[in-house]
Amino acid sequence: MQKIWVVKMKENDSFLTKEVLLKNLPESIYYRANRYLDTESSLSYVTGRLLLKKVLIENEISTTLLEKIHYSEHGKPSFTDYNFSLSHSNWYVVLIFGTKISVGIDIEKKKDIDLNLFKYLFTDTEWKSIMEAENSLERFYWFWVRKEALLKAAGCALKDLKQLEINEHYGIFKEKRYYFKTFDFDPEFNGIVATEEKMEIQVNHIQIEDLLEV
Repeated sequence: MQKIWVVKMKENDSFLTKEVLLKNLPESIYYRANRYLDTESSLSYVTGRLLLKKVLIENEISTTLLEKIHYSEHGKPSFTDYNFSLSHSNWYVVLIFGTKISVGIDIEKKKDIDLNLFKYLFTDTEWKSIMEAENSLERFYWFWVRKEALLKAAGCALKDLKQLEINEHYGIFKEKRYYFKTFDFDPEFNGIVATEEKMEIQVNHIQIEDLLEV
């Protein structure tokens, strides 16, 4: 059983500021957090690192690893001996951690968008499926979270999105298969994990205040 941790940040909270959240994190994270231009992205990054710290402690792993995160050429983060994946959307942050195999996680809030702006990221077959669906927006998000999760698991770049073959329960990149597992945490969101092996998952909700205690 693989755990997924879910945190919902508090929008417009005058107490839980970025500065407050950063107090229990290494200084190097402070500088990276300040690279983000918008408040939500910056807070999501910091919350994700606090969540990662809490999970390291729960697994009796040294938190010094927070300063030893490796990034691939396409920005995929990992530790030397542990894989993890983070995603955030509309004030939620989710984490899957501890797998020895490659893993990717993605969440997206289902909201109205101009689908045509994203057409170039899909194959002709995928786009036809989206356009012919009874609910094209729902079908778009069905594909999108799988593509994002698979992209993270495979460690590829956005330019490779059209090379990702998306099926109901698995995806393929360069002839390698990754398995999809959906998870529910909010009816307004889609959530999915892509892994090299089939696995069961358990969703754990954590209050953001709990992250200040680690």
